Amino acid sequence: MKQVNALIRITRLKKGIKAAALAHECNITASYLSQIESGKEVDPAITSKILRQLGIEIKKNNRQVQKYDRMMDDLIHAAAYYDQARVKELIDQLAKSEAVLMESELALKWMLTTFIAQVLNKNNGAMKETREILKKCVKLFTPELLQIYYLYLGMSFANSRSDLFKESMLKVLGMKERESVTSIAHYNLAICYARENNHFLADKHNLKAQRAFLDEQNYLRLIFSKSFEAVLYSENGMMEEALEISCSILDQTTIKIPLYQRQQVLHNILFTCILAKRYEDVQRYCVQYSSSVELNDFHRALQAWAFIKLNRPQEAEVLIQSCTPDKNDPFASHFIAIVHLTLAQDEAGLQRLLIQFQKFALKAGNDLSAKFITDLLCETYIRKNNYSKAVYYQNRIARKN
Repeated sequence: MKQVNALIRITRLKKGIKAAALAHECNITASYLSQIESGKEVDPAITSKILRQLGIEIKKNNRQVQKYDRMMDDLIHAAAYYDQARVKELIDQLAKSEAVLMESELALKWMLTTFIAQVLNKNNGAMKETREILKKCVKLFTPELLQIYYLYLGMSFANSRSDLFKESMLKVLGMKERESVTSIAHYNLAICYARENNHFLADKHNLKAQRAFLDEQNYLRLIFSKSFEAVLYSENGMMEEALEISCSILDQTTIKIPLYQRQQVLHNILFTCILAKRYEDVQRYCVQYSSSVELNDFHRALQAWAFIKLNRPQEAEVLIQSCTPDKNDPFASHFIAIVHLTLAQDEAGLQRLLIQFQKFALKAGNDLSAKFITDLLCETYIRKNNYSKAVYYQNRIARKN
């Protein structure tokens, strides 16, 4: 019945058929249709009649449908192990049969696997649309699919609604423990607690995630978790430990790490060096890892900042001229602008940007960036002997902590 209910709902959503109109077409009452939608057992003959009216035929023993079901399970597994190539391969194959899938008992599962792929690929537009459809079908999921749904629902809010991100992870952990689901939820919840500056709980859940990833042989997720551990060390002022972990991630060759993740780890290394005022090391690490990590504009901007601090403005100018803002990475864009304004000695423009950037960093829960920005902002006010403003912006960080 659950598959039938889901199919009726989704088909109606897709075709824009209202419940009353559907009931009229099938010669049943709207209240009876509501019974079907609420998951109550009803007369199978009437259910079949409704499905026929919609032009749908359920083929529970269809080998092709069984094949699609296995492919969806493979996709969910590949997503858990962050195998983006495999997810893309499977979603492309399944998409060719979308019409068949939407007219089978796998309709709801197909919508969920589509959503998972969209979340993994950060396809925000399509993700929001699918999310709205799935929200209307929550009661129709099996317990296993419901837990997977909450996992990826939360992840779809990771960069926009921290409260909903955390709420969904707590729901996942409140359900039965499942391999490749509970572990990811622990890791995500650790991120939530870190944003709240609760490093004790962040570390606790991250360690649980690491143990589970190791047991599951989910080594790429384990790398993500170790990288996050390095960030926690940085936030606690333990720069040597943070650098040791991050460098070990880039130095190892056993696990193939996606390019964007290697770039992120190098960002963390360079930023940690800047926070520790180890500006020579920024240049050293850029040279050391340039053969294994494709340097991007953010790396070059961080390198340019180190050159400024080493009193080598000409080299900083050369580097920053090749950097352009990236609308998909506001942190990188803000940092590039900071370097430009610093080199131009535009104190007023720099001050305005830093105030804006501080608000953004605090809202995003990025403590390291917020501290760095606040220190720069306070310096601009101290240079003008405006100590009250410096204290005001410093207190914004203190209140957050």
